[in-house]
Parts: sequence; C-alpha cells; structure tokens
Amino acid sequence: MSSKKYDSFRDVRIGKYDWKVQAKVLNLWRGYSRTGEAFKGFNLLLLDSKRARMHAFVPGMIADEYEQKIQVGKIYYIENFTIKNYRTEDKFRCVRNENQIIINNDTILEPLEENQASIERCWFDLYELGDLRPLSKQTTFLNDVIGVIEEHDLIGKIRNVNWVIQSQIKFKITDGSKSVQVTFWDEFAEYFAEMLKEETVYPVILIIGSARVTLWREEVILTNVGATTFYINCNHRSVVEIRKMIAQNMFSKNKLANGGKRCATIYMVKDIKNLGDDFIESHILCQVKLTKFQQVKTWCHPICTSCYERVHVLNNEDTCSFYKRVVPYADKKFEVYITANDETGSILLILEDREVRSLMGKTVFQMMNEGNKLEVFPNIFHTILNKHYTVKICLTEVNIHRKTNIYVVTNIMEGFYSELIHEQQKSIPHPIESMESQVSFNE
Repeated sequence: MSSKKYDSFRDVRIGKYDWKVQAKVLNLWRGYSRTGEAFKGFNLLLLDSKRARMHAFVPGMIADEYEQKIQVGKIYYIENFTIKNYRTEDKFRCVRNENQIIINNDTILEPLEENQASIERCWFDLYELGDLRPLSKQTTFLNDVIGVIEEHDLIGKIRNVNWVIQSQIKFKITDGSKSVQVTFWDEFAEYFAEMLKEETVYPVILIIGSARVTLWREEVILTNVGATTFYINCNHRSVVEIRKMIAQNMFSKNKLANGGKRCATIYMVKDIKNLGDDFIESHILCQVKLTKFQQVKTWCHPICTSCYERVHVLNNEDTCSFYKRVVPYADKKFEVYITANDETGSILLILEDREVRSLMGKTVFQMMNEGNKLEVFPNIFHTILNKHYTVKICLTEVNIHRKTNIYVVTNIMEGFYSELIHEQQKSIPHPIESMESQVSFNE
C-alpha cells in the first residue's frame, strides 16, 4: 500500500467522516475516576507516516472488541471515525491538536505489516528543560522532554497524606545547562525502576513522553499521569545528539548516573563537621541518637496556603510577604530543634514538618485538637528521644564555610539502615489529576 492513498492527521477536521489513515499505536492507557476505578473506555496515541500525532478515544461500549485488536507498536489501517473538538476544560492533552478521534461501531481497524507503511518507531514534540517553568502554570497540555539521568536514590515507599503506601522514585535529568526534578509514582515508578536496572548503556538518556509539568515550592517538577511514557536510550535523533555532547565533555560527568551499584556512605558526626566545598548542597546520611530538644518560642509556624512559605505577623494578622496578602486560615507546619549524638560528637538538627509527622503520625492541627498549646512544648515529643535513627541531612554553604553545626533534616527513619529509601510522608504533591480521564468523550 502506498501512503499517498491515505490521509494524514494534519488534515483531519470536523465535517468529514470517511477518513483513511495508516497509523502506529504509540501508547494505550485508561483514565481513572476520582474513586480510583478505571474507565472501561481507553485512549490511544497514534502516529502517521508524516510524523503527525493524534489522540484517539475508544468508548466503553466497544472497548472490549477493539482492545483485542490493538497492540502498542503495531501499525493499523483505520477508516471511518469521528472527529471531535476538545472542550476548553479538557486537561492533560498529549498532543497540541484542537481535535481528537472518536472510534465508533463503523470504524474499520485492520493490522498492517511493517513494510506496508513507513512510520517512525516514535516521535516527540520536545521542549527545552529551561522552558518548562511557564508550562507549569497550565494543565491543558502534557509535554515531551529529554535529558540525561543524574545520580539518584533507589525506588522507595512513601506514606501519603491519607496514610496510603505508594511507590515513588525521584531523580533529576539534565540537558547540560539545566537540571529538572522528576518524580514517578506507583506502578509507573516500579516499571521504570525495573527497566532502568536492565539498562547497560551509561549515562542513561531518557525521553519522557506526555509528562506533567508542575511546581512544588517554586521548583519545577516533572511527574507522570495516565498518558505518560518513557524511552530509555531509544533510537531517536535527539538521543544521538546528546550522546555526542556527552562525548565532547559538554556535560558535568560527576553528576551523571554511571550504572554502578549504589552504596550509601554513613558519615560520623566529627567527619560531617570537616567536609569541604564539594559537599555544598549535598545530602548525606548519618546514624545518631536523638537526645534533647532545644526549646524555642514555638514548635510550629504558620504557612501561606498559596506559596507554602512561612508567613509573618503584621497588625496581628498572618501575612504573606510574597503575595502581599492576609492569610486568614494559615496552615501550620512543625519545626523543632533537637540535639543528635554519635560516639564522635554532637550536632543540632532541625526537624521540619515532613520528618516530625513521620515520627509522630500526627499533624500540627491534630496536636492542637488534643489540647496542646503552641507556646508549650508537648510531652508527646519526648517519646522519640533516646532512640537511634538514620538521618539524611542537607549541607549548606553556611555549614561548610562558617562551620555552623545546625543541619536541616530531609529524611529520617528509626533504626540504623544502609539505604534511606523508605519514606513515611510524601515530599511533593501526588498528581491527583492523573486519576482523571483525559478525553472529553463521556461514556
């Protein structure tokens, strides 16, 4: 068959029914209701011979019939389908088209051999990592990105705000000039971690298709939704170009993942105090006993519900400096100072909200509802004293240059562990919208 006999997704529009296309199925996924139930209907991402992509939806009433016919990566002849406009409120579109395809009872879908149509294995609409921040302010479109994976933690388990255990893997990707945080969740995270283990070519170049761009505490975060896919060291021209850049030393190789087995170094307190400039902004592990709280004015502080930063009191009202507004119902977050010891010395640790909640199993408001006063240190805190913990701390320039022995804790677990991979409270928000159907077609 010649592709000249067929239509391209670039030309399809409302008002015509008998379209004839040849297309490869790049992805298949389902949306989920807010209660976590999968919709029966499913979504497809299609690619034609002119490198045009299109989103298609198969309604639940015919889903069983068509799902038996469709295999990701295969090419199909598709004829007689409906074109429908997206609605303004439709979120997380995997392509920047105004239209989507709706498969119906009259649609013909027949498999083709690879030699019957010349279609790329994959195709992307890639965005520079430095251009992602504006995209975090919208939820209409998903975005394709590429980068080299930097050193990262292993996959772990976290306990979300509803105390449900979830899988999570966090890492950064870089394009040589910009690094961006990536967080994958649940089954997607588990599958990614397994595929990463099997990879033998390093550094790993990763393409994320249909990623959601969001912000957490003003940091750009890439995360997965239903339509998200990943490609590790795939045969794509952009991967070849980045591999050339790496060979020309255009990347800082000391940050790139090299595939070696990760073994966490446990630092003694006396050694932490003498670390040099190479450790500025590094996260390291130590194993200590928590021995004594340092009393401060209060054990928590108010937080703006918009920017999540600490508010200050102005005219007896909680006021956000960033948004220049009164915050009538400010959130409250833990912040306590505690002395930690090992056999080589002592340091002062700052335990913030995530870490205190993981140890106490309570929020500030729950503590207040139990009768605890902000100006009085609650007795329940003392239950965590005189126990051993594995602690991850962040080293700042102040710690290194001014030798200030006060460190912010970024993770903590009771007991001694060689790898701190099981977290008890999420550090960035789970993309709730990933549980919603992407398409506007109602089943």
